[in-house]
Amino acid sequence: MPIKSRLDLLRGTAQLAGEGFLGALDVVEGVHQAVLDPFARLLPFGQLITRTTDFVYARLRDVGQVASTAALGSLGLYERYALPRDFDTADAGASNAWVSALNGAIGDHLQETRNPLALGLEFCRNGQPLALDPATLARELPCSNGRLYVLVHGLGMNDSQWQDSEGDHFGARLERDTGGSALYLRYNSGLRISANGRELARRLQQLVDTHPNPIEHIVLIGHSMGGLVCRSACSYAGREALGWLAALDAAICLGSPHLGAPLERMGGKLSAALESLPYTRALAKLTERRSAGVKDLRHGWCSDRDRPRRERLESGIEPLADIGRGRWYLAAATLAGSTDGTRARWIGDGLVPVPSALGQHPDPLQSLQLPASQRHVFRGIGHMDLLINSLVYAKLKEWLD
Repeated sequence: MPIKSRLDLLRGTAQLAGEGFLGALDVVEGVHQAVLDPFARLLPFGQLITRTTDFVYARLRDVGQVASTAALGSLGLYERYALPRDFDTADAGASNAWVSALNGAIGDHLQETRNPLALGLEFCRNGQPLALDPATLARELPCSNGRLYVLVHGLGMNDSQWQDSEGDHFGARLERDTGGSALYLRYNSGLRISANGRELARRLQQLVDTHPNPIEHIVLIGHSMGGLVCRSACSYAGREALGWLAALDAAICLGSPHLGAPLERMGGKLSAALESLPYTRALAKLTERRSAGVKDLRHGWCSDRDRPRRERLESGIEPLADIGRGRWYLAAATLAGSTDGTRARWIGDGLVPVPSALGQHPDPLQSLQLPASQRHVFRGIGHMDLLINSLVYAKLKEWLD
């Protein structure tokens, strides 16, 4: 089944188009006013010109709002009277990646505006959401040996993207090799990482409590932002004394920006630079509309306790949660053939530098304290390869064995 039906795509896109028109109008008006104001003060009829300009933009907003309302109303009528029976069940697989990417970019806005394109947090198996009732879990997620694997995707992605070109994926391979059962998390990656981590912790407890078979061994595997979501979930599980944490054998982070992602820091600096000039201040609104999840990647924020530090790292990052008998494992990748030299380490996998993925900082207060046996660097592969590469799977298996 598709992540979103075609009707959801139409309605969500129409809503975004209306909001996009009004947002673009705000930016144009802001730039226009910044240019016009200095001259309006000097001209004899400056105030009249300013009021006329305000009136024109106000009427354009009215037109945009009417057009948006009419479009949504037409879709409502279409849904009620003319919707084909097979409309929602048609294959919309090509749209899944687009919807996931959109949620990564502006997912918090989609949720706040109740846009149908906003994704909810769900456990999935075979591409479909998994209902958390005993009968469904016994049938679809047997966990006959008490072993459960939870795989968590990264920013702007979804559960289907763990799959390689041959249709295989880490979860299926772990099931074959260990006899356990695997499921995949699907979530709105534009929300705060801490919000997704908190919800994952509670849903996982619900699954453990509901499952007819005892789940005694849990492994979390997170790619990119997904690793930070796993960190957040473990922290909240510890604070709220959730029982599943005692069954956690391992939490594995693949290419996760524990110390932040350089691209998001550049985005923050660009936004600050645009905000500093009156003629570009309106453009700063566009850059600031990137999602809260993206902004959390600036310094790897995965807890509400991190956020008050804002742009500066004035204190050490929150340490890895205590997971009792379990172990943390951090994996990094580099496109270079080796990790020798500063350049190779900071290029990393193309998105996340090696020190960030390994939680290594020159200041010990800013580092994640782990022994070398629980860290690993894959050479000659990129960020997305960490999802499907056979060498990565071999290392996962080694750690879990």
